[in-house]
Amino acid sequence: MVPFVEKIKRLLGVHNEVEAKAKIKRFEDDRQFAAEYYALHAFLAIKDCLLPQGWLWCWRGLDKFSGDKQLLQLMDLINNELGRGGIPTRFSANSKNTIDQETTWTKIENGNKLKILQGSMEIANQMHTISKGTSRMDLINHTLNYYPAYLGYVSDYTWPIAGKLRNPGFNNTLKRLTADIVPFYDFFHFHFGKTLTLDHSDLDVIKHQNKGVIMHHWGSEVRLLSTAKKSNPYAKVKIADESMLKRNLAFFSGKIPHCIVADEEMYQYVKDYYPKVSVVPLMIDLEKYKPLEVAPPLPDRPLKIVHAPTSPEIKGTPYVVSAIEKLKTEYSFEFTLVQKMSHEQARMEYQKADLVIDQLHIGSYGLLAVESMAMGKPVICWISDFMKEKYPADLPIIPANPDSIETILRSLLQHPEQLDEIGRKSRIYTERHHDMMKNSQLIFDIYQEESSANGNS
Repeated sequence: MVPFVEKIKRLLGVHNEVEAKAKIKRFEDDRQFAAEYYALHAFLAIKDCLLPQGWLWCWRGLDKFSGDKQLLQLMDLINNELGRGGIPTRFSANSKNTIDQETTWTKIENGNKLKILQGSMEIANQMHTISKGTSRMDLINHTLNYYPAYLGYVSDYTWPIAGKLRNPGFNNTLKRLTADIVPFYDFFHFHFGKTLTLDHSDLDVIKHQNKGVIMHHWGSEVRLLSTAKKSNPYAKVKIADESMLKRNLAFFSGKIPHCIVADEEMYQYVKDYYPKVSVVPLMIDLEKYKPLEVAPPLPDRPLKIVHAPTSPEIKGTPYVVSAIEKLKTEYSFEFTLVQKMSHEQARMEYQKADLVIDQLHIGSYGLLAVESMAMGKPVICWISDFMKEKYPADLPIIPANPDSIETILRSLLQHPEQLDEIGRKSRIYTERHHDMMKNSQLIFDIYQEESSANGNS
């Protein structure tokens, strides 16, 4: 990569990262976003070994300054480095490699590896983890995130579009991006009801080019309160408009025949819509989440309890805080609310905990529980009777709901010696059921199966 970076420096006439950032700041201060502004951002992305992000910055620049020679040359260098040199593109300094955007595409041979694009919203770091796991299985799996958040999850392409959603012409911009990026990939793995365009017209483009596609549903975009209440009296939802949720489910299942969900709680919302539904549990890189080698014994210090209210109403945070306030008058312990921290900062807080409280309403567990269990932490979380029957029998989670959280916490404060064994079982459970490589194999098999059905194997 070093010789490649040197080529970019010479092309742009910059000596280092500091100089590039200073130039970018001047552009931003003057609110003059010339072609060079996008080229400099591309350089910084390349310097961080994020070639796809460099490509996206070039594309954004060329979408505004289509004839800029510097951007065109930079785009060619990036495409060659990404192995896309043989794929015709709308933006190229070489006229022989340039095509009209209206060209009818057929499958383009570019190596034997299956090329996947995930997008366009990162949920619980799962796009990145799926990419990391499946990329070790002889395929290329890139991620595109339009909605980066304070958690700081990493993606191959990142374009924050939240501030542009009300711009009446912006969907046309995303349509142009779709036309230019779809030819580089064989299969599209979408998440949370988000695709490449705001109106989801990209799904027709993908179908027209005989590419595979799958939808991965995660929670509030499909969770129906009327259905949830049948098996979980404590259920709450973020979106109350069930007619809208059902319209969306009908739309996506009409375009995409296969969806993935993380567990049986999610399965119940999608099973009557999609012709095919696969259940693939949440996954994490177990090498990044390990129990502390040596933890101070509990009798020598106060118990440390942690709760992360990313969505306070859904998590049941008011009930957690109320129980904690009452118990503080009876017991000595530490309590931390993890809020507005990056994912890495939050992980460090969970590592310090003796007990982690997840949620008290949904009836199933999520990423916080999985990461905490992998670190050997006992987890409190509401598991409905319906889901107790669906989860593996060795699930070590301590169940609690709004009515029982105070009683459960009091029992654990009275008998903290039981936490070590629960924590040990928690680590074993994640190794069995949430290992990135085991579960990535399930995703890989789905990619292979769906790609074969589309003639892309």
